[in-house]
Amino acid sequence: MLQLGALRAPVLLALAWNLCSGLAFAPTRQGLGARPRVSSRRALTPRMGRAPSGDYDFIIVGGGTAGCVLANRLSADPSTRVLVLEAGTASYTHPLIQIPAGVLRTFKNPKFDWDYNSRQEQHIGGRSVYLCRGKLLGGSSCTNVLLYNRGDQEDYDNWVKDYAAEGWGAAQVLPYFKRAESDDRGMSPQFHGKTGPIAVSDVRYQNPLSKTFLEACAETQVGRHNADFNDWSVPQAGYGRFSVNERNGRRSSSSKEYLEPVLARGNLDVVKGALVKKVVFDEQKRAQGVELELEQRGLFGSSTKQISVSLNSGGEVVLSGGAINSPQLLMLSGLGPQAHLQEHGIDVVKDLAGVGKNLQDHPAAVVSYEVKDEHAGISPTSQLRVGNTKLSNPLPVLRWLLRKSGLLTSTGCDHGGFFKTSASRGQTDLQIRFLAARALSPDGMGSFTDFRDASSHKDGFSFQAIAARARSRGEVKLASADPREKAQITTNYLADKLDLETLREGLKLGRKIGSSPAFENYRQQEVYPGPEVQTDEQLDEYIRKTVHTSNALVGTCRIGAASDVEAVVDSNLKVHGVTGLRVCDASVIPRIPGGQTGAAAFMVAERAADLILERAPLEDPASALPKQSPHSAKADTVPQVGTLSPA
Repeated sequence: MLQLGALRAPVLLALAWNLCSGLAFAPTRQGLGARPRVSSRRALTPRMGRAPSGDYDFIIVGGGTAGCVLANRLSADPSTRVLVLEAGTASYTHPLIQIPAGVLRTFKNPKFDWDYNSRQEQHIGGRSVYLCRGKLLGGSSCTNVLLYNRGDQEDYDNWVKDYAAEGWGAAQVLPYFKRAESDDRGMSPQFHGKTGPIAVSDVRYQNPLSKTFLEACAETQVGRHNADFNDWSVPQAGYGRFSVNERNGRRSSSSKEYLEPVLARGNLDVVKGALVKKVVFDEQKRAQGVELELEQRGLFGSSTKQISVSLNSGGEVVLSGGAINSPQLLMLSGLGPQAHLQEHGIDVVKDLAGVGKNLQDHPAAVVSYEVKDEHAGISPTSQLRVGNTKLSNPLPVLRWLLRKSGLLTSTGCDHGGFFKTSASRGQTDLQIRFLAARALSPDGMGSFTDFRDASSHKDGFSFQAIAARARSRGEVKLASADPREKAQITTNYLADKLDLETLREGLKLGRKIGSSPAFENYRQQEVYPGPEVQTDEQLDEYIRKTVHTSNALVGTCRIGAASDVEAVVDSNLKVHGVTGLRVCDASVIPRIPGGQTGAAAFMVAERAADLILERAPLEDPASALPKQSPHSAKADTVPQVGTLSPA
């Protein structure tokens, strides 16, 4: 026993260093560097990667957040054949995915990220915006920052009121939020599920600077403390800790929780490396199946194979590629704006003007401070490294391996709040995410990617201001008729001046909290925007030069009535003008909710499964909602950012 005990520490340390090699690598254009050989094959059946054969009742195109939910629910009946086609990899068990802090290494990593970039944007000085989208089973549920905020009751009631999205009001969608959720926080149980696949918990780590943030919010009276941002019986506004999708310190992703447990089902085929080129229709405009290009790897390299897959009679194709890929595939299949399709030589099946329109996101801007020298080492960014080197510190890895706790259980932005600014038109319009780290770049996504290559990183703290209910609308268009070519994306950030106002007031709020007495012991100097940036005009210019995504793309195949020229699907998520085809992912969301859209994507997929299977909708009388949303202008007593009165 003594010998075994003596061996345990060196073995664990060696394993930690092995994992560190994966956490520290920086991808290049030539490919991936050294990483641990942790294969997802151990979790997958022999069916994975095999070419599909025969006909299917359901062909799910896209094995992302929604696609994995649908794979689980639609294959529950063993008499139903289900096929999932994923263009990316099956790498969801990789340490960079399982360890929450590993998200730092997934952005712009060709193994995990599609690495989209928008076209040069008119309203932000001709800049292009980097947009991360998950390139593996589980999609962006494997590459997001894990925050679980649904938005408020009014978000979903407005879908019905403004877009005729019958059945998608707050009372109708809440049971599906709950069905997806396994909550261990124990707060407001009428709004949370306990037995669902996706875990919701608190992060098992809290930096001293994050505690100071909560003290500073109370000190500056920016609002009330909110213990649960998903409790719809009280206003969303306030500050606190955000809940996250983690189970025992690990990422709780759609692939891990929904797909992996059912991979052994004999009626479910999952194929990775499958690029779907088009949906095939007959003369009656009924979907018959899909054409795809399958990547096959062998001892002597890789090759591609052209395959057609057909539906059984009465079967359906379900698009779950997300807000970029679903509209792209619709257009490649002949459904979209007629003139645009003809421009690329695509035969028009149905002229649908709204395909690709209505793109929405949460744009963001950053305030960042450096701390005094005596607090060097306080930020997680310092604790993750060995001195001023690029080497990963094995001690946090050891703690995660042994206890699934410590700083690796945090993506860094799990404290913050929701607030009203002068740009609000009723609901909160601003989300603040607090990070116990100094920004390397005023572009928040740039800080994540720059950290890989930085050997020295000074300590500090930052506030990421996010337009939580942004009003600007962009679009997705085809670059060509080649499905291998990425779509053209225009975010149209700041096209609506209220979004600019929200971000400007968010920077002011970050400065207000950062300048509070609570931070006096830590605060050295403001790094971004910098003390020279003071006037509204200067702040606006800073925002235009640095605005970036917070990864919440939705809306490009939105719900609406057939008479609505901008609508793509009806309330049952069936594509207008054709049969046998649905879209079931975040692209159907008509208006972006004021929360993280991954939560809404789980809900959409859960409800979509019942719609497809023609089941009666879930009802949950135990969680009856208040007749008047507590987030309405009258009910919300939280002060706006510019005021100093207490909440």
